[in-house]
Amino acid sequence: MQTDAPLTDKRDIGGIVAAAVLVLVGAIALYDTAGYADIDSAVFPRTVAIGLILSSIGYIVFAFVRGPRAERTNPGSTPRRIALVAAMLLSVIAMPWIGFVASGIIAFLCLILVSMHDPWTRQKAILYPIVGIAIVIGFFALFRYGLLVPLPQGRLF
Repeated sequence: MQTDAPLTDKRDIGGIVAAAVLVLVGAIALYDTAGYADIDSAVFPRTVAIGLILSSIGYIVFAFVRGPRAERTNPGSTPRRIALVAAMLLSVIAMPWIGFVASGIIAFLCLILVSMHDPWTRQKAILYPIVGIAIVIGFFALFRYGLLVPLPQGRLF
């Protein structure tokens, strides 16, 4: 997307702060898993927490090594940001009633509609929903059959 915003030289302070907060969240998750009675139930949360910590530290290092970058500033859209959070929250609220797959597909489609900045083409209108459905079903299969995580079935259907 092309903008006519002015160029600025700045370091990604927001990204660095968010990464530092995620390191803290990962550390808290690791600490919490130390109290699990069943060691098998701690494997997945520990793996995710370690991945979160390592990737966040990696971003912080990358941000400092890369240094400030000249970039076009774009203030963004507050209504879009609110709609993104609302779509995610509504999908979580709907999950017990319509299940993981239906909720995930609806959330994915809503997030695409809200976050799409470029003009829609016929190819995007066909490809994006297909890819979104494949991603949701792929995660469902991974969690349900690969990791044996119980997922919401849905009360209505």
